[in-house]
Amino acid sequence: MRQTPTSPVKADFRFMLNLLKGQPYKPTPVELDKVSRVFARAGGSWERLFQGSVLDITLLRKVLKVAGKKGYLSKASDWST
Repeated sequence: MRQTPTSPVKADFRFMLNLLKGQPYKPTPVELDKVSRVFARAGGSWERLFQGSVLDITLLRKVLKVAGKKGYLSKASDWST
């Protein structure tokens, strides 16, 4: 199965896109990969997150928020939202 921005294969990409629903961002797989690495370097764990760790979910939300505000995530065009 081929990975596309609209239907990512990786679970972490799907989780991040789910957190970004309703936000004006349409990140590419490369941008999501960078966010994933920053999350891990900040002490986050995907294993704990998928087991329901509130601290890791909060950390990921903060990383996504900062990435969006600093311009590291692509914005969705007005007609595609």
